[in-house]
Amino acid sequence: MLCRALLGLAVALRVAHAQPARLTDEFQAGVDAFRLGKFDEARKHLEAARALDPKLPGPHRFLAAVGQAQGRFDDCITSARTAIELNPRSLEIADTKKIHDSCRTSAGRAPYRDELGDSAAIAVTTNIPGATVKINGLTYGGTPLAPRPISAGTLDVEISKSGWKSATRSINALAGIVTDVAVDLEADAAAQTNVDLVTKTAPGKTRKLEIVAPGATVLVDNKPPTDEVEAGTYLVEVRAPGRDLWRRRVRVDAQSRTITPQLVVTEEREARERRGLYVLGAGGAVIAAGFVAALVSRNAMNEARDIIRIERSRDPSRPLSETEGLAPVRTRADVEDAKDRASRWGLISNLTYSVGIVTAGVGAYLLYRSAAERTDGAPAFAIAPLHGGAFIAKEGTW
Repeated sequence: MLCRALLGLAVALRVAHAQPARLTDEFQAGVDAFRLGKFDEARKHLEAARALDPKLPGPHRFLAAVGQAQGRFDDCITSARTAIELNPRSLEIADTKKIHDSCRTSAGRAPYRDELGDSAAIAVTTNIPGATVKINGLTYGGTPLAPRPISAGTLDVEISKSGWKSATRSINALAGIVTDVAVDLEADAAAQTNVDLVTKTAPGKTRKLEIVAPGATVLVDNKPPTDEVEAGTYLVEVRAPGRDLWRRRVRVDAQSRTITPQLVVTEEREARERRGLYVLGAGGAVIAAGFVAALVSRNAMNEARDIIRIERSRDPSRPLSETEGLAPVRTRADVEDAKDRASRWGLISNLTYSVGIVTAGVGAYLLYRSAAERTDGAPAFAIAPLHGGAFIAKEGTW
């Protein structure tokens, strides 16, 4: 019996020793294959390392990078999130969060563009738009809920809508990234007595999505548009000669809808940008001139103080001819002249600062207006449900 126990212990020790060695080999082989661009091979080795130790963040982090390289963005998001959750204090945490955010954007999920710091962010989507979202008992709005900051930690998310069964999810919102909550609500047969409601939201029914842009090239999900589309989310891009690209993520629900993009004239917008840059640069130059005037004023005031100090320290019992060799004799007129120069240049400095700040502000405003007109940025949800139809809204405003 004792020999059998000792034999079992020896086998266990050998397995325990062999597993870390194999884990290291698989992980290193995966990293090397990734760096050589052999992504399928890298995935195979990294998944083996992950299976040997699921709580080691390294394989998850490199699997996220492999998923990004292969365009498997959902896998990338899941792996990056797991790596962050396993070791939030990792030296590579900033790079892992960048991979996570990049894959979310590539997957078509609405981004959160501000810095989160120690806070988290949450986004909620459902198969039925307009559902009410409550987080820890507080109402946060309707779906789709664009990413918004919230305290990191465990959150209870409740999604409800009349005619549909409520759903609750408990999630762990991680600091520094957006946590996505996607829930499919089930129809409540007992509550849906309105037959028209069931018909409107039934899957598979097509609606007409018309984009009015004469002379422009229109793409819906990178393909020419069709007359009818099913309810869902689409990426609409409109290109026209001499106009900025118009790109919006569109949510179609319940009714047909006509969209008329407002195309910005590229030359006019770029001219405004240039004017803004010129005015902003001029404002900066004027502020610099004000700084120089302030230095001149300060030097003049220091000169007046030096004159007073030297003349007061001069020995009145000795002839001026003896002390003049140590320091030139200066009069009260010299003091007043220095004070006048200090006052004059101080006034010039104040006026110049004021003009420079106003000029720079005008330039910044012109740049802001030009940036606000751009329609070619990362697409936010441009159209959301309203009274069974749709309306245009920029992310975070509806």
